Amino acid sequence: MVTKTMHSQQVDRLARWLVGGGIVVTALSLRSAVTSLGVVLDQVRAALAMSATLAGVVTALPVICFAAFGALAPALSRRIGEAQLVLGGVAVIVVGLAWRAVAGSSASFVLGSTLALAGIAVANIMMPVLIKLYFPHRVGLMTGVYSMGAAASVALPAGATVGIGEATGYGWRGGLGSWAVVAAVALVPWLILLRRRHAPADEETVPHRVHPPTALLRSPTALGLAAFFGLQALSAYAVMGWLPAILIGAGIATDTAALMLSASALAAIPISLVLPRFAAKSRSQRPYVAGIVLGGLAGYTGLLLAPAAAPWLWVVLLACLHGAFPLAMTLISLRTREASTAAQLSGFAQSAGYALAALGPLAIGALNDLTSGWTAPLLLLIGCLVVELVAGFVAARPRHVDDEIATAAR
Repeated sequence: MVTKTMHSQQVDRLARWLVGGGIVVTALSLRSAVTSLGVVLDQVRAALAMSATLAGVVTALPVICFAAFGALAPALSRRIGEAQLVLGGVAVIVVGLAWRAVAGSSASFVLGSTLALAGIAVANIMMPVLIKLYFPHRVGLMTGVYSMGAAASVALPAGATVGIGEATGYGWRGGLGSWAVVAAVALVPWLILLRRRHAPADEETVPHRVHPPTALLRSPTALGLAAFFGLQALSAYAVMGWLPAILIGAGIATDTAALMLSASALAAIPISLVLPRFAAKSRSQRPYVAGIVLGGLAGYTGLLLAPAAAPWLWVVLLACLHGAFPLAMTLISLRTREASTAAQLSGFAQSAGYALAALGPLAIGALNDLTSGWTAPLLLLIGCLVVELVAGFVAARPRHVDDEIATAAR
């Protein structure tokens, strides 16, 4: 009996190492499909005779796919299992990234991109669920590691894709295709884990309750978290898409504006690693919500009132907003009792959130066209941050979504 127990503990430890490694290498592929494309989009358009309209569709695909396919993840995970779904998602990422690298037409390129983004959507939903299942007492640490990997998958492809394409001699195709190789590495730990057919140690004692699809609408915490996630994503995509243009409009040199955007993206890596660990240990996460949002408000206000006075300071303050994503991921685990509820909350918050986020860059571009300036877009972003602060305070209360759903059902 002792031998069996010791063997079980060893298997549990090995499984956690495999899941932990799988989370890290998977995270490195969760944004590469998006950021690797931006730096070579002009080359892709020229090679495939892609129209400006279709290029606009391609740039809007991430949030559309994250919202649409992410909504399917909780039901799929109940049907085939969490780790199995991540493995399938990563496999689809590999196929999609490789497909678009060899695409011979615009339509084929869009299809490959859609496949990759669909895989990213379902894998992304499952990350906080697996952390809750396998690392219930290390939620902050593992969420930080995962978020750091996701942040790196924003910064690294943006900086390396062009150089990789030149080094391989295949141009944009070699640059984009290289990230399919990185994603393929992420298949290894999930394949080993599933080959051992091992589940979390507490699987037999954790109930897998399935709430009705509308149940989360009766939870103030779930609604607050969905709004917080959506507004932080809206701000993140606005910064990635429009910050250089705002800085250039203020008289900043183009190369300096690009450097500022890169510096802001790199700042997300240490923030993503450290913040979840402290947030998970705190009874209330409201101080972290306040610090993130107030820093962003100061940055946007600086850009609004005196953009050229201290542009590096404004960009540093805007970097505070990078803490919102890892904090939202941490809250998904902290605000649920059961892994099954975490899966539903993750799908709900991210799908609804990305649907909201899709409106941000479009609204900012439209306001800039209508007003021929950046005052109205910046005021919109400031207003969104105020709402994000309120939503974050609701999501950060020491409540559990499971309890709110049960109370509402009585």
